[in-house]
Amino acid sequence: MAQVRTRKRGRTWSYIFEAGQVNGKRKVVEKGGFATKDYAYTAGVAAYTDWQHGNVGVTSDNISFRDFMTNYMQTVVALNVRASTFNKYHEIASKLILPQLGDYRVKDITTAILDRFIRAHAKTGYSRNYLLQIRRLVNQTLSYAVFPAELISSNPTMYVKIPKSAPRKVIKRTVISFEQYKSFIEKYPLGQPAYMPVTLMYHTGMRIGEALGLSWNDVDFSKHTITITHQLIHVNNIGNLLSEVKTEYSQRVILIDNILIDKLKQWKTVQTQNELAQGSAYCIIDEQNNVLTNYSKAYVTPSTNRQNLVCTNSKGQNVSRSWVMTCLGREGINSHSFRHTHATVLVEDNAPLKGVARRLGHKNINVTDEVYTHGTAKMQKDVADIFAKRLQTK
Repeated sequence: MAQVRTRKRGRTWSYIFEAGQVNGKRKVVEKGGFATKDYAYTAGVAAYTDWQHGNVGVTSDNISFRDFMTNYMQTVVALNVRASTFNKYHEIASKLILPQLGDYRVKDITTAILDRFIRAHAKTGYSRNYLLQIRRLVNQTLSYAVFPAELISSNPTMYVKIPKSAPRKVIKRTVISFEQYKSFIEKYPLGQPAYMPVTLMYHTGMRIGEALGLSWNDVDFSKHTITITHQLIHVNNIGNLLSEVKTEYSQRVILIDNILIDKLKQWKTVQTQNELAQGSAYCIIDEQNNVLTNYSKAYVTPSTNRQNLVCTNSKGQNVSRSWVMTCLGREGINSHSFRHTHATVLVEDNAPLKGVARRLGHKNINVTDEVYTHGTAKMQKDVADIFAKRLQTK
């Protein structure tokens, strides 16, 4: 048994024990409010035993939802999801869930409280999918409170529904015309950080994280292909992280056109010139896949894990997602619209929907059909023309 310590805080006692590490830092579990030292120690031993068996390490039935969710996130969720996913969950919890539910005791949270909580967020304009994410995280936490924590007998989230008024989508996806794209790259020409990510997205429909995580090792000029295996993400308190794409369907090989090939070759030449001039036009990945940039050439050895990213600035630093989004926002465009545009153009020109889905990295054609294509004017005209031609044969 590890040492369970006790200490007096005011008129009550607390127990304390170490519970491993989270993100490289010592995790200490502490719970107070006990009338005597013996009570605190006994509860601490029970909590430590509970933690050893995979539970959240807190057994008091008066625990607040804030404390319980925080412990659950750190001792359970963090060990079972990717760093990027945990970062997203942590952001949702800290910004949207705990400010409203954190002060309730776990056992006092009711379906009515959760229903008001969800409806309040729905009124702010969050999409149905985002509300589902919020509810899912609350549901998982309270399910853990039912078992194995055994703090409550049933999960009140089970009966909470998302209001039908919640919009299906909040992000507006539009078809980007060639004129819009041309205008953008005229404002941000070759050599500007936003140029290459936007050019890649426009020509391939890849996600922004996939474009930012693309390495020259993934580009085959002879075969005219780009292989998607990684994405660049940003994790709070860690920094930029080169992560594998989430699903096997996201791993794919994309055939690219001659125009994009020429643009990539031009940029590679400029990037090489930048490296010669700056001595830093490259990217290094450490053992934890953290992206390290702007090192002196002396740091690079034959054994260094060097990753030559395609999307860098003139100093060799990786291009940040926030910078690209800022540049797009100035023109009234978002990154999702590039995938929407790519899919719509291909479908309008009668490309097989299965091929489009594979190019975009979708599991099935339903996602491609429902999310990234819509009844454009050209589609509507084509349908009308087909019907008119059929009538002429009667």
